[in-house]
Amino acid sequence: MSQSTDDFIRSSGNLAYVNTWLKLIGLVLLLSNIVLGGVLLARIIEGRTERVVPIVINNSTGDAVPVDYAVVDAAGEQRSPVEVRKFSQDLLEDLYTYNRFTVRTKLESLIQWTTPEALIQVKDAINLAHRSEIIARNAQGVFELSNFLITESQPLLKVQMHFRAKALAQTGEVLEEGQFLAVLVIRPVKRSRRNPHGLIVIEYHQSVFKEKS
Repeated sequence: MSQSTDDFIRSSGNLAYVNTWLKLIGLVLLLSNIVLGGVLLARIIEGRTERVVPIVINNSTGDAVPVDYAVVDAAGEQRSPVEVRKFSQDLLEDLYTYNRFTVRTKLESLIQWTTPEALIQVKDAINLAHRSEIIARNAQGVFELSNFLITESQPLLKVQMHFRAKALAQTGEVLEEGQFLAVLVIRPVKRSRRNPHGLIVIEYHQSVFKEKS
């Protein structure tokens, strides 16, 4: 067999060997990409899934603190009055404690505490157009809860809140002040990290409070 034939066979063998390894490396890279893509997809789905979490309630303050990601269904759990008060007060504080930098964030946070219908009622009650005019003057809102009462506890929670709301200028001057009565109808839902109290407002009604002479 001639030398040129041996060289041809040798080069063909080397080429086949290299091609085999290239195919193997390509297969490994393809499998790695598939695995990584699956992991990434699982993380995205997991991130969008609202987990139900166990909650510890501070009975003195009403704060609800999520503990872990272990699953627990707290939808049927009876809420203590102090927790209902804390939830309701936090919601009203988000409505009436504001400045030009936080007002949008506070309103957006209400989405996880209210149904779409109740959110419309809330926005109507605070008069967003007038609120925008006040905020344009660099005002800040102040909220003060005067009285809280749970009027119904079954099957839904119904609470009444008497409160004062002020709009203060940067100089401390009171631009406007009022007393209001808010009635909230609240439904218990599953606790979650986004909503540790496991409560959601399904109706919101607000009126100006007038003291009887």
